[in-house]
Amino acid sequence: MESEEFISRIKEYKKEMFLLAVSIVKNYHDAEDAVAETMLRAYEKIHTLDDKEYFKFWIMQILVNNARMILRKNKRVVCTEEMDRYMLGNSECISDVWETVLALEDELRTIVVLYYYQGFKISEIANVLDLPEGTIKSRLSRARKNLRELLN
Repeated sequence: MESEEFISRIKEYKKEMFLLAVSIVKNYHDAEDAVAETMLRAYEKIHTLDDKEYFKFWIMQILVNNARMILRKNKRVVCTEEMDRYMLGNSECISDVWETVLALEDELRTIVVLYYYQGFKISEIANVLDLPEGTIKSRLSRARKNLRELLN
């Protein structure tokens, strides 16, 4: 993959990458760091990508790993106000659904973001998170149940 194509693909997925990173690290600055680190690592390792068709899943897997590493390093308290302001363009109206998604435990929240916000299939999420499809399905089901309870 040429540099121009890499840059084009990164631009195409940057918002999705940021949304996924925020859902894991829960603050704007760490999410930006995770995305930046992902872009750097992906560029360095682009030669390991065998099929360009899998670029999105490959880059998201790198992002998940980087975000988790940052989370482990920092173990920070959630900064939801800052994130909400950024995600909603400083709007006073905070999305109840997004706020509820953020309230989910980490393992459920990541799956919800990948499935509903990024349109990944169950099999693709399983590949990105390196988990069995059955685990993804059960966690997605549990997340839906929790969301229904929290929204009612």
